[in-house]
Amino acid sequence: MLNIHEYCDLFSAVIGESSPESINENLKSVTRTINIDAIPVVDRVVLSNHILKSLSREHRIQLAQALIQEQIVDQKNKLSHWSLVTAQSSMIDTGYIAQHLVSLQTQIAGQGMRGKGDDLCDGSEVKGANFIDSLDKNGATAPRWNFNSVSVDIMERFLDYKAIFLLSIDFNPKRQYRIRIWKVDIHKHTLLRNRYKEWMQKLGYPKFADPTHKSINFQLFPPRNGTDDNYARHGNGRENGFSKLNIPLENTEGANLIFRADIVDDVPVISVF
Repeated sequence: MLNIHEYCDLFSAVIGESSPESINENLKSVTRTINIDAIPVVDRVVLSNHILKSLSREHRIQLAQALIQEQIVDQKNKLSHWSLVTAQSSMIDTGYIAQHLVSLQTQIAGQGMRGKGDDLCDGSEVKGANFIDSLDKNGATAPRWNFNSVSVDIMERFLDYKAIFLLSIDFNPKRQYRIRIWKVDIHKHTLLRNRYKEWMQKLGYPKFADPTHKSINFQLFPPRNGTDDNYARHGNGRENGFSKLNIPLENTEGANLIFRADIVDDVPVISVF
Protein backbone atom coordinates (compact mmCIF):
# COMPACT_ATOMS: atom_id res chain seq x y z
CA MET A 1 0.00 0.00 0.00
CA LEU A 2 1.30 3.45 -0.94
CA ASN A 3 1.64 6.30 1.53
CA ILE A 4 -0.41 9.46 1.14
CA HIS A 5 2.34 11.35 -0.71
CA GLU A 6 2.77 8.53 -3.19
CA TYR A 7 -0.98 8.46 -3.79
CA CYS A 8 -0.94 12.21 -4.42
CA ASP A 9 1.89 11.80 -6.94
CA LEU A 10 0.03 8.94 -8.64
CA PHE A 11 -3.16 10.96 -9.09
CA SER A 12 -1.21 14.03 -10.23
CA ALA A 13 0.36 11.96 -13.00
CA VAL A 14 -2.99 10.50 -14.10
CA ILE A 15 -4.72 13.89 -14.08
CA GLY A 16 -1.84 15.51 -15.96
CA GLU A 17 -2.17 12.95 -18.75
CA SER A 18 -5.98 13.12 -18.98
CA SER A 19 -8.17 15.12 -21.29
CA PRO A 20 -11.57 16.25 -19.95
CA GLU A 21 -13.22 13.49 -21.97
CA SER A 22 -10.98 10.76 -20.50
CA ILE A 23 -10.67 12.03 -16.92
CA ASN A 24 -13.43 9.93 -15.36
CA GLU A 25 -12.31 6.60 -16.83
CA ASN A 26 -8.66 7.36 -16.09
CA LEU A 27 -9.45 8.17 -12.46
CA LYS A 28 -11.54 5.01 -12.20
CA SER A 29 -8.59 2.95 -13.42
CA VAL A 30 -6.75 4.09 -10.29
CA THR A 31 -9.58 4.18 -7.74
CA ARG A 32 -10.54 0.57 -8.62
CA THR A 33 -7.16 -0.56 -7.29
CA ILE A 34 -7.47 1.26 -3.94
CA ASN A 35 -9.15 -0.02 -0.79
CA ILE A 36 -10.53 3.26 0.52
CA ASP A 37 -11.33 1.71 3.91
CA ALA A 38 -7.63 1.08 4.46
CA ILE A 39 -6.80 4.79 4.14
CA PRO A 40 -7.20 6.81 7.37
CA VAL A 41 -9.95 9.43 7.19
CA VAL A 42 -7.50 12.30 7.69
CA ASP A 43 -5.43 11.09 4.76
CA ARG A 44 -8.53 10.73 2.59
CA VAL A 45 -9.28 14.42 3.07
CA VAL A 46 -5.68 15.35 2.21
CA LEU A 47 -5.79 13.17 -0.90
CA SER A 48 -9.18 14.47 -1.98
CA ASN A 49 -8.12 18.08 -1.60
CA HIS A 50 -5.03 17.32 -3.66
CA ILE A 51 -7.07 15.65 -6.41
CA LEU A 52 -9.69 18.41 -6.52
CA LYS A 53 -7.10 21.17 -6.66
CA SER A 54 -5.28 19.33 -9.47
CA LEU A 55 -8.38 19.12 -11.67
CA SER A 56 -9.04 21.83 -14.23
CA ARG A 57 -12.44 23.46 -14.58
CA GLU A 58 -13.04 21.40 -17.74
CA HIS A 59 -12.11 18.21 -15.87
CA ARG A 60 -14.55 19.04 -13.09
CA ILE A 61 -17.40 19.82 -15.49
CA GLN A 62 -16.94 16.43 -17.15
CA LEU A 63 -16.81 14.70 -13.75
CA ALA A 64 -19.95 16.51 -12.62
CA GLN A 65 -21.75 15.34 -15.76
CA ALA A 66 -20.56 11.77 -15.13
CA LEU A 67 -21.66 11.91 -11.50
CA ILE A 68 -25.15 13.12 -12.46
CA GLN A 69 -25.36 10.50 -15.20
CA GLU A 70 -24.35 7.62 -12.93
CA GLN A 71 -25.94 8.60 -9.63
CA ILE A 72 -29.10 10.41 -10.73
CA VAL A 73 -30.11 9.54 -14.31
CA ASP A 74 -29.00 5.89 -14.44
CA GLN A 75 -29.92 5.17 -10.82
CA LYS A 76 -33.35 6.75 -11.27
CA ASN A 77 -34.01 4.62 -14.36
CA LYS A 78 -33.00 1.45 -12.50
CA LEU A 79 -35.07 2.33 -9.43
CA SER A 80 -38.12 3.00 -11.60
CA HIS A 81 -38.05 -0.66 -12.63
CA TRP A 82 -37.95 -1.84 -9.03
CA SER A 83 -40.56 0.69 -7.99
CA LEU A 84 -43.06 -0.86 -10.39
CA VAL A 85 -42.21 -4.35 -9.14
CA THR A 86 -42.30 -3.55 -5.40
CA ALA A 87 -44.41 -0.35 -5.11
CA GLN A 88 -41.55 1.14 -3.10
CA SER A 89 -40.24 4.64 -3.66
CA SER A 90 -37.82 5.33 -6.50
CA MET A 91 -36.74 8.55 -4.81
CA ILE A 92 -32.99 9.18 -4.82
CA ASP A 93 -31.22 10.23 -1.63
CA THR A 94 -29.74 13.54 -2.73
CA GLY A 95 -27.87 14.45 0.45
CA TYR A 96 -24.56 12.83 -0.40
CA ILE A 97 -24.88 13.48 -4.13
CA ALA A 98 -25.19 17.17 -3.27
CA GLN A 99 -21.96 17.03 -1.30
CA HIS A 100 -20.10 15.33 -4.16
CA LEU A 101 -21.30 17.95 -6.66
CA VAL A 102 -20.43 20.85 -4.35
CA SER A 103 -16.92 19.47 -3.84
CA LEU A 104 -16.43 19.15 -7.61
CA GLN A 105 -17.64 22.71 -8.15
CA THR A 106 -15.76 24.36 -5.27
CA GLN A 107 -12.65 22.12 -5.16
CA ILE A 108 -13.21 21.75 -1.39
CA ALA A 109 -13.09 18.20 -0.02
CA GLY A 110 -15.54 16.71 2.42
CA GLN A 111 -14.64 15.19 5.75
CA GLY A 112 -13.98 11.74 4.35
CA MET A 113 -16.87 10.13 6.22
CA ARG A 114 -20.62 10.19 6.70
CA GLY A 115 -22.50 11.29 9.77
CA LYS A 116 -21.96 14.20 12.12
CA GLY A 117 -19.52 17.00 11.42
CA ASP A 118 -19.01 19.59 8.73
CA ASP A 119 -20.07 18.66 5.21
CA LEU A 120 -16.96 20.30 3.75
CA CYS A 121 -13.55 20.42 5.37
CA ASP A 122 -13.57 24.24 5.46
CA GLY A 123 -16.64 24.28 7.72
CA SER A 124 -19.28 24.87 5.05
CA GLU A 125 -22.73 23.26 5.12
CA VAL A 126 -24.49 21.44 2.26
CA LYS A 127 -28.24 20.79 2.08
CA GLY A 128 -30.17 18.91 -0.59
CA ALA A 129 -33.86 18.83 -1.51
CA ASN A 130 -35.42 16.47 -4.05
CA PHE A 131 -38.81 16.98 -5.69
CA ILE A 132 -38.51 13.92 -7.95
CA ASP A 133 -40.68 10.97 -6.85
CA SER A 134 -41.35 12.61 -3.48
CA LEU A 135 -45.16 12.64 -3.67
CA ASP A 136 -47.11 11.49 -0.63
CA LYS A 137 -50.38 9.51 -0.75
CA ASN A 138 -52.35 12.71 -1.35
CA GLY A 139 -50.24 13.71 -4.32
CA ALA A 140 -48.49 16.52 -2.44
CA THR A 141 -44.78 17.16 -2.32
CA ALA A 142 -42.96 19.50 0.02
CA PRO A 143 -39.20 18.86 0.11
CA ARG A 144 -37.27 21.34 2.18
CA TRP A 145 -33.83 22.27 3.40
CA ASN A 146 -33.75 21.26 7.07
CA PHE A 147 -31.36 22.82 9.58
CA ASN A 148 -31.77 20.64 12.66
CA SER A 149 -30.28 21.64 16.01
CA VAL A 150 -30.00 19.64 19.22
CA SER A 151 -28.45 22.46 21.25
CA VAL A 152 -28.32 26.25 21.40
CA ASP A 153 -24.69 26.19 20.25
CA ILE A 154 -25.57 24.22 17.12
CA MET A 155 -28.56 26.50 16.43
CA GLU A 156 -26.41 29.63 16.68
CA ARG A 157 -23.73 28.09 14.47
CA PHE A 158 -25.95 28.70 11.45
CA LEU A 159 -24.92 32.37 11.62
CA ASP A 160 -21.22 31.48 11.45
CA TYR A 161 -21.09 28.97 8.58
CA LYS A 162 -18.31 29.79 6.14
CA ALA A 163 -20.82 29.10 3.37
CA ILE A 164 -24.15 27.32 2.91
CA PHE A 165 -24.70 25.36 -0.31
CA LEU A 166 -28.31 24.60 -1.22
CA LEU A 167 -29.04 21.94 -3.87
CA SER A 168 -32.43 21.32 -5.45
CA ILE A 169 -33.42 18.54 -7.84
CA ASP A 170 -36.74 19.25 -9.56
CA PHE A 171 -38.37 19.67 -12.96
CA ASN A 172 -37.77 22.74 -15.11
CA PRO A 173 -40.76 24.30 -16.95
CA LYS A 174 -40.14 21.86 -19.84
CA ARG A 175 -40.60 18.90 -17.43
CA GLN A 176 -36.93 17.96 -17.67
CA TYR A 177 -34.98 17.04 -14.55
CA ARG A 178 -33.00 20.00 -13.24
CA ILE A 179 -30.22 20.25 -10.66
CA ARG A 180 -29.33 23.65 -9.20
CA ILE A 181 -26.91 24.67 -6.46
CA TRP A 182 -26.87 28.06 -4.77
CA LYS A 183 -24.10 29.38 -2.54
CA VAL A 184 -25.22 31.52 0.39
CA ASP A 185 -22.96 33.73 2.49
CA ILE A 186 -24.99 34.07 5.67
CA HIS A 187 -22.76 36.94 6.81
CA LYS A 188 -23.83 39.04 3.81
CA HIS A 189 -27.37 37.78 3.11
CA THR A 190 -29.14 40.26 5.40
CA LEU A 191 -32.68 39.07 4.69
CA LEU A 192 -32.00 35.43 5.56
CA ARG A 193 -29.76 36.33 8.50
CA ASN A 194 -32.44 38.58 10.03
CA ARG A 195 -35.18 35.99 9.51
CA TYR A 196 -33.06 33.33 11.22
CA LYS A 197 -32.42 35.64 14.18
CA GLU A 198 -36.17 36.32 14.40
CA TRP A 199 -36.84 32.57 14.31
CA MET A 200 -34.33 31.92 17.08
CA GLN A 201 -35.86 34.57 19.33
CA LYS A 202 -39.45 33.58 18.68
CA LEU A 203 -39.13 29.80 18.48
CA GLY A 204 -35.60 28.49 18.99
CA TYR A 205 -34.57 29.88 22.37
CA PRO A 206 -38.01 29.37 23.99
CA LYS A 207 -38.10 25.71 22.94
CA PHE A 208 -34.59 25.03 24.20
CA ALA A 209 -35.58 26.65 27.49
CA ASP A 210 -37.89 23.67 27.97
CA PRO A 211 -35.67 20.75 29.16
CA THR A 212 -38.07 18.22 27.60
CA HIS A 213 -37.53 19.70 24.13
CA LYS A 214 -34.57 17.94 22.52
CA SER A 215 -34.31 19.49 19.07
CA ILE A 216 -35.60 22.17 16.71
CA ASN A 217 -35.64 22.54 12.94
CA PHE A 218 -35.36 25.68 10.81
CA GLN A 219 -36.91 24.85 7.44
CA LEU A 220 -36.44 26.59 4.12
CA PHE A 221 -38.61 25.62 1.17
CA PRO A 222 -36.75 25.49 -2.19
CA PRO A 223 -37.97 27.31 -5.30
CA ARG A 224 -41.22 25.82 -6.57
CA ASN A 225 -41.04 22.75 -8.77
CA GLY A 226 -41.58 23.31 -12.49
CA THR A 227 -41.10 27.08 -12.35
CA ASP A 228 -38.29 29.53 -12.96
CA ASP A 229 -38.50 30.77 -9.36
CA ASN A 230 -35.09 31.49 -7.86
CA TYR A 231 -35.97 32.19 -4.24
CA ALA A 232 -36.42 30.10 -1.11
CA ARG A 233 -39.48 30.52 1.09
CA HIS A 234 -40.04 30.69 4.83
CA GLY A 235 -43.13 31.30 6.95
CA ASN A 236 -46.76 30.28 6.60
CA GLY A 237 -48.39 33.64 7.30
CA ARG A 238 -50.36 32.37 10.28
CA GLU A 239 -50.83 34.52 13.36
CA ASN A 240 -48.86 32.12 15.53
CA GLY A 241 -46.13 31.63 12.95
CA PHE A 242 -43.97 33.77 10.72
CA SER A 243 -44.92 36.09 7.91
CA LYS A 244 -44.39 34.69 4.43
CA LEU A 245 -40.97 35.63 3.14
CA ASN A 246 -39.35 35.10 -0.26
CA ILE A 247 -35.58 34.80 0.15
CA PRO A 248 -33.68 35.49 -3.10
CA LEU A 249 -30.95 33.03 -4.01
CA GLU A 250 -29.66 34.84 -7.10
CA ASN A 251 -28.76 38.39 -8.07
CA THR A 252 -28.58 39.48 -4.46
CA GLU A 253 -25.82 40.25 -1.96
CA GLY A 254 -24.74 37.03 -0.29
CA ALA A 255 -26.30 34.48 -2.68
CA ASN A 256 -25.70 33.27 -6.21
CA LEU A 257 -26.35 30.31 -8.49
CA ILE A 258 -23.11 28.35 -8.90
CA PHE A 259 -24.33 25.22 -10.70
CA ARG A 260 -27.13 24.21 -13.03
CA ALA A 261 -27.65 21.06 -15.06
CA ASP A 262 -30.73 20.02 -17.03
CA ILE A 263 -31.29 16.41 -18.12
CA VAL A 264 -32.07 16.44 -21.84
CA ASP A 265 -32.85 13.04 -23.37
CA ASP A 266 -31.23 11.31 -20.38
CA VAL A 267 -28.02 13.33 -20.78
CA PRO A 268 -26.90 15.97 -18.24
CA VAL A 269 -26.32 19.40 -19.84
CA ILE A 270 -24.44 21.77 -17.54
CA SER A 271 -25.11 25.44 -18.23
CA VAL A 272 -23.75 27.04 -15.04
CA PHE A 273 -20.52 25.99 -13.35
